[in-house]
Amino acid sequence: MVNIIYTHCNSGAGDILIHHWLKSIKLHIDLTNIEIVVIDFGLTPDQRDTLRDEGVELWPAQADGRTPNIQYREIARYLATRDDVGQVVYSDCGDLIFQADIAPILKDDTAMMKAVVEPEFNVALHGITLGFGDVRPEYLDEIRKTIGDRSTANCGFVVGPAAKIAAIWDTYQKLCHGVDLHGTDQLIINYILRRDGFVELDRIWNYVTFINGQRFYYDRDGFLCNHQGRIPVVHNAGRYNSVRTIKGFGYRCGRIRPRLYTESIRLFYRGLNWLHGIFHNRATTT
Repeated sequence: MVNIIYTHCNSGAGDILIHHWLKSIKLHIDLTNIEIVVIDFGLTPDQRDTLRDEGVELWPAQADGRTPNIQYREIARYLATRDDVGQVVYSDCGDLIFQADIAPILKDDTAMMKAVVEPEFNVALHGITLGFGDVRPEYLDEIRKTIGDRSTANCGFVVGPAAKIAAIWDTYQKLCHGVDLHGTDQLIINYILRRDGFVELDRIWNYVTFINGQRFYYDRDGFLCNHQGRIPVVHNAGRYNSVRTIKGFGYRCGRIRPRLYTESIRLFYRGLNWLHGIFHNRATTT
């Protein structure tokens, strides 16, 4: 059996994929038993040639919806052509890089989904900032109850056995009537994680910089570190570049925005969550 690390990409992020995401994988991850797959949502011919030269398998796909959502349709189709895949690692590519091998998280609990919980985010904030417009109304209460008030996992980096990753799309189709909104994939995967159970990975395996209250910094060699040292998987998340914590982010490059700027965004989200709690409590007591 082989393992797969995969992502999805179009021409706009293709150069970042090649020069930062793929470069960091090749430098830090032991690929002895791992294949790299990219779902091709419109890469340029030159980008495709470069990726193939680097040993990357491309899976051509039509971008007929928001690609972070429909990529689960495509990975299901791809995995249907393979019966030799053990674990699958999904990773964002435009804002995520590797600084260490991921072998430690592939060794154990191979039958379980694995993800990193983002302490500062939850389903209430998802509704306020991203919305539930893709979800079928009759399933919204079930999703909310299943996830509850617990923090949600950031699904820019998810590990699971091939069968469970392939089944995400079936659940998505059942619960959703659309594929247009940013973040719907994360909502559905969090529903699956809480419904079925999952292994909660240490935060360093998907270290989301957005609204992160921890302190982190670049060392003299250009690697991002926290109090534990060099961070294995760094995710400079954010729907818009203007709110991403690190400007010019990439492999061994970037500049952390001033603390006051990032703290103001974090406090804004905390305020939204606080206000939601007040109005929710009033609604349930009247």
